[in-house]
Amino acid sequence: MTIGNNKPYFEILRPGINTTIQDKGRNNLYHLGITMSGAVDQKNYKLSNLILNNLIEEPVVEFAFQGPLLKLYNGKIGICITGDVIFDLIRNNDIVEQGQCYQTYILNDGDQLDIKSTRNSLYGYLSVKNGFQVEKIWGSSSINTKANIGPNEGKKFSVNQKIYLNTELNSNFKIRQLRYKN
Repeated sequence: MTIGNNKPYFEILRPGINTTIQDKGRNNLYHLGITMSGAVDQKNYKLSNLILNNLIEEPVVEFAFQGPLLKLYNGKIGICITGDVIFDLIRNNDIVEQGQCYQTYILNDGDQLDIKSTRNSLYGYLSVKNGFQVEKIWGSSSINTKANIGPNEGKKFSVNQKIYLNTELNSNFKIRQLRYKN
């Protein structure tokens, strides 16, 4: 897959404890010795996409306990975080905004997203409007770290890596919030 240089992307400044790309998963490959994969919390995975009006099966970033610190380059994007997560949006002008789950936000070039930790859940999910630019292997973009299958050679993300996004935001993007108690 060719990845364009002008696409928006996140640079990973801190990878978090277990940060991967996940989607609905890869099933029915046991006969090949490949275990099931996909988002652990399917409800919050799907909600993160629905709130952004993405396709429900769009890949997301899944993280456990502590999430990543990400910096956006080359664009303006819409995001949503689901789960029970503490996170900050660090604007390019150094203003820090405490984020709330189940709400959309706009990030601009140079903004940072600091996903500090989960609270009463193990996993959280970051989705972006129009999705991440990741390949599918055997029908899924899920990273399976035990089998080293999926985007990023089947490995968790590490410092200084880049996660490319499909497209920049258009002017029709609306800030939305789901009143939901996890």
